[in-house]
Amino acid sequence: MRFALLEAKLALAKISQHFRFSRVANTDVPLIFNKGRNLLQAKRLVMYEWYIIGAIVAVLAYYHFTWKSALSYWKNRQISGPKPIPIFGNFLSPVLKARPFVEMEWYKKYGRLFGVFTFEKPGLTVADPELVKQILVKDFHSFRNRRTAAGNHKIFSKIMFRARDDVWKRVRAIASPTFTSGKMKKMYGLINHCCEDFMNTLDKDVSNGMNEVELKQLMGAYTMDVIASCAFATKTNTYADPNNPFTTKANNLFNIPVWKGMLSLLLPKFIVSNSIFRRIVNAGNSDADFFIDFTRSIIKKRRDNKEIHNDFLQLLIDVERSEGDIREASDANEAHHVNEGKDEITADAEAFSNVLEKKLTEDEILAQCF
Repeated sequence: MRFALLEAKLALAKISQHFRFSRVANTDVPLIFNKGRNLLQAKRLVMYEWYIIGAIVAVLAYYHFTWKSALSYWKNRQISGPKPIPIFGNFLSPVLKARPFVEMEWYKKYGRLFGVFTFEKPGLTVADPELVKQILVKDFHSFRNRRTAAGNHKIFSKIMFRARDDVWKRVRAIASPTFTSGKMKKMYGLINHCCEDFMNTLDKDVSNGMNEVELKQLMGAYTMDVIASCAFATKTNTYADPNNPFTTKANNLFNIPVWKGMLSLLLPKFIVSNSIFRRIVNAGNSDADFFIDFTRSIIKKRRDNKEIHNDFLQLLIDVERSEGDIREASDANEAHHVNEGKDEITADAEAFSNVLEKKLTEDEILAQCF
């Protein structure tokens, strides 16, 4: 959040200082969001390979015997919720509409606590702020594992979002010092340089008489440039070269076809873990390898040549966990943005008090960059 705020505030301050913006005829009002996304993502052309879904029908028999018992799960616990469709549960609703809109509709209809199904797997949706805080802060030690996600690259299990139990605990504890406001400001020069490229591109478009610009595309290029500079120590020049491998492979990762995700969720684990299935689905693995191999080569070069840089990768290489509070005085300025009140700080200290390791492994560094 601190990193995103630094990037966003810098861009907003500069563009509002030098440009005026107005809505044009091609602007969608109200804004249209892509369907089938967990986060709100403004509309762009995304091709769904729905014809592949026909292949899924072949495995539905597997669920015929498990579905009836699953269906009564929330009913037996006297928890209401949207009626599931046999086999698919409530999975199809967020596929046909952006998930946040679907969940708001369910919240208005079923209240602050309701049960849903992803295929035959039950999930409890909590929409009560106090209970959310109880789960995510005070009792987080019982709820720290996220659900198992599609994707089977060996690095994926070490990403902070996906790491589980003690692996998550040590990675989170050791990596935390890299996200203080002081450490983030070390990257200000890199982000500012990316922002200047963004401003120059916008200025060039206006100077050339362009009355309309696709701002989502430009902002996406700016974001990609910042991440490539800060996490991978490279310049993408996405504005001039939209086919840069960094850009195309990142787009692939964020737009994995729906059918691949459905297959990974729908099929039994013994099939999903099969090497032949993994090669067929390949849910972003080859694109992930590009970023991981690239970063590994940078780490080797820095260690061989004893190079030091002010970027996120260097922070992860150098980070060493110390006992006590790692926060800096300036962190308090952003506490309201990053939900870092007294309860959160106390829970944080208790959660990581007995982590003995001091450094991240190379695979863990690669995972956080990715």
